[in-house]
Amino acid sequence: MEILLVVSLLIIAAVIGLFSGKKAMTKVVNLISAIVSLGVCYLGVLGFTDNPPSIKLSLFKGGSGILQSFCLLNLKITHLSAFFLLILGVLSFSASLYGVSYMDMYRRDGRLYNFSYPLFLLFMMLTLLAQNLLWFIVFWELMTLFSQFLVAFERNEKAVSAAFKYFCMTKAGADFMLLAIIIMIVKIAGTGDYSEIARFLPQYLSHHSVQTYAIALGMLLGLGVKAAMVPFHSWLPDAHPEAPSNVSALLSGVMIKLPVYMMFLVFLKFLPLKEYIGLGIALMGTLTLFFGTMYALRQTDSKRLLAFSSIGQIGYILLSFGTGLYFLSKGNTFLGAIALMASLYHTINHATFKGLLFLTAGSVIYRTGSRDLDYLGGLAKAMPITALTALVGALSIAGMPPLNGFVSKWMIYVSTIPTPTILSLFGVFALFMSSVTTAYLVKYFTAIFTRSSLEEINTREVPPTMWIPQGILAFICLLFGIYPKLPLDLISKGISSTGITVPALKTFPGVVVPGTGNVEPLAMFVVLLTLGTVLLALTYSKTALPVWTTGTRKPLGMRLPASSYYAPFEDEFEEVYSFGNWAQRIISLMWRFTRKLAVLYDEQSYQVDSMMMASAVVLLLMILILGGVSL
Repeated sequence: MEILLVVSLLIIAAVIGLFSGKKAMTKVVNLISAIVSLGVCYLGVLGFTDNPPSIKLSLFKGGSGILQSFCLLNLKITHLSAFFLLILGVLSFSASLYGVSYMDMYRRDGRLYNFSYPLFLLFMMLTLLAQNLLWFIVFWELMTLFSQFLVAFERNEKAVSAAFKYFCMTKAGADFMLLAIIIMIVKIAGTGDYSEIARFLPQYLSHHSVQTYAIALGMLLGLGVKAAMVPFHSWLPDAHPEAPSNVSALLSGVMIKLPVYMMFLVFLKFLPLKEYIGLGIALMGTLTLFFGTMYALRQTDSKRLLAFSSIGQIGYILLSFGTGLYFLSKGNTFLGAIALMASLYHTINHATFKGLLFLTAGSVIYRTGSRDLDYLGGLAKAMPITALTALVGALSIAGMPPLNGFVSKWMIYVSTIPTPTILSLFGVFALFMSSVTTAYLVKYFTAIFTRSSLEEINTREVPPTMWIPQGILAFICLLFGIYPKLPLDLISKGISSTGITVPALKTFPGVVVPGTGNVEPLAMFVVLLTLGTVLLALTYSKTALPVWTTGTRKPLGMRLPASSYYAPFEDEFEEVYSFGNWAQRIISLMWRFTRKLAVLYDEQSYQVDSMMMASAVVLLLMILILGGVSL
């Protein structure tokens, strides 16, 4: 009943949004979405009870084989999906409330937003609730479709191009995933039900390694594109900045986390544990955090910087997830479970602080109309609440204690660095990249709020409906850092639902240690840090200090543009950027080739003979693939 109510309200919001594109209707749609988002939070809470909500709808009778999966729509909340529902509920509430005032800045007809926004929330929720692989892919594709409409909302050439690129890349990824899903369904006699797959498929695939790796590759490609895993990430830095900022917060905070949810299902419940799959995902995660973070450092567009940052942070999530798979396959359930917990902890942390930072960037755009870090500056006095919440978000993502980012990164390092495997190298690499993360967030915060602007900017703080959501997310960043037991209890239940034994952990303000760990050195460190802070506060005196020159020895003599913050560092790593630029050119060539193929297909689609021949070839290939699989 609760699920049907939430679904019905989101559909009603979308329908009434079609009647008018005026600002008043957009406010109504956002308010309804905010209220329904609280209902999504409630569903997430119910998901951790002994009797979570579920619903089964018989749509039609008949059908056989794969089509039989569509006869029944089974929606159910598990402990794992409940964890992601809470992320969706909190972020969508904040983004929807924020949008009540933020969307006033747009002067165009709002019906595209009014219709697409509630449906985007709806299909993200249904993607988490589906208990059948074919229904999952249906909701996944619909989520992609309506998020594409939101990316293209401004309808200028740049926004439309970004939306088209996003849709095509994620659609191609979904096709790889669909092929893997069809193979899985064929292997279990025509059902896509999660419970049936989890019961039969791992046992079958334990004797068929080639098919295991084929399914793993197909799912990883499909989910990796949506998660913006390198090298399938190029759509994200184009799409996220072009969407309205409250939508950007959802795209980065929630949508690219849904692949993480499905990875937990596929690789922990549907497939047998393989060490090389874990190592491969950990390696891809390390590459993703490296390139995403390095390219975030170069950006002078505030939202594009945050978009590249999202790529880097997904790398941390994938690194710890792959680490967990590797250790579980080796029989080390202790480190494996800690790594998986770190992955989910960083998932919820990234949702909060990246959602927060996108909202702060939107607040600056709302008041100044600019995303240019070279132009902006000195807004802390005029926008103190936005500046404070931006500082909390920046410190959180940089991993500064006692905020939430430190706890999840600490768990990632604990599960990788002390181990006698190549994963220790990945962990050290992640630790170094955390310092680069700090660098680009220093750039983001100081360029907007503390450094002098290029010219005088007269502005004021944003309306309460915009700064209250920022305050909520900032508070969560602090809460999950000081009291990590709260999210860890939910994470433990989510991971336990996949059949993994969760170890006992000791939680303290700002840090987590294994239940058997020695906390005396840590306690001594905390005490010394506290005493040092108190002594510094007591002996503080106003002293004139030289201007920080971002690591160079030359005096600045003038206002430092954001593009020059880390020029010497970027010069030292020029080979990395050169390789990235080369890869981008290759991807661009492939993209142009794909577009030409699409145009050619459109022209040939009117030629019956050509299309009949192409259909016969595709059918033959499918028969060969599925026939080979069933051997």
